[in-house]
Amino acid sequence: MTNFLRMAAVAATAAAAVTAAPAVAAPVGVTSGPKPTANARIIKPLTLTRVRDLDFGTIVMDSVPVGGSAVSVSTASARSCGAGLTCSGTAQSAQYNVRGTNNQVVQVFATNVSLTGSNGGSLTFTPAVPGNVTLTSSGAPGNNFDVGGSITVLPTTIDGVYSGDMEVTVDYL
Repeated sequence: MTNFLRMAAVAATAAAAVTAAPAVAAPVGVTSGPKPTANARIIKPLTLTRVRDLDFGTIVMDSVPVGGSAVSVSTASARSCGAGLTCSGTAQSAQYNVRGTNNQVVQVFATNVSLTGSNGGSLTFTPAVPGNVTLTSSGAPGNNFDVGGSITVLPTTIDGVYSGDMEVTVDYL
């Protein structure tokens, strides 16, 4: 009986070893059609440079409505002066230069900014940016784009010179 148990244990161990061994097959490459290729698109990092500042010109408060009156400068430097205000001087949009990889589309972002008055007070500047810029040159000279925007003058706005840093960023689309 002991021999029978030994033989059964050896047979069970041999059967487990045979079933646990992986099947070995010859390696196979692509059997029909062309082999797949690997691709990588490398693009240059973006650089953004200020070319000129935005200027609303001089704004004279006459009889500004209670809800305020807007002054805006378009991306083409055209100024619009709201009710109860008189605008003078030369208005101009801000201009930036973006450099990167040729034929890539760049998206332009900007956030509202608080402009601080030289005699106190603040105005909210709401920027107007082009949605996208397609880069037509790789590296220098880059592509220029303009940023306009608007401010709302209230009857309680304190006189003075208002200024603040614009928050404009770009990223590949």
